[in-house]
Amino acid sequence: MTMKKTLIDTRDFGQIEIDETQVFEFPNGVFAFEDVRRFALINPLGEDVYPMWLQSAEDIAPCFVVFDPTIIDPNYTVTLTRSERALLEINDDTNVRYLVIAKVPENFRQTTVNMKSPIIINSDMNLAAQFILPQDYPFRLPIYTMEE
Repeated sequence: MTMKKTLIDTRDFGQIEIDETQVFEFPNGVFAFEDVRRFALINPLGEDVYPMWLQSAEDIAPCFVVFDPTIIDPNYTVTLTRSERALLEINDDTNVRYLVIAKVPENFRQTTVNMKSPIIINSDMNLAAQFILPQDYPFRLPIYTMEE
């Protein structure tokens, strides 16, 4: 079976060709970018190597650097409501992944991640959404300690 390829213009990598399976539909967009509905998950460092980029498949902007939150906090858990699960057509959690958006300033050692509002992806349906969790997670968690 041949994967359908698509060309997208990216903020950090120029124009690239990706598999359609890497493009996710966000029915409600991403916070502050509600009109942007299609994003590609780009992993230039290799499969499941972080950081990754969540790049608009519609335009060069927006583009987000994302991480797996369990790398930062192994106890990170996500609780979704019935309506959130329905929006993403989640029947089981087998192919559901969670990503958190990083804010990377000029001094990358001051990078923070938004643990409170993760991106949830249902890979089976190529659907994704950003939700605010009821758990007490920070919006700006530093990922580097001063010693690092």
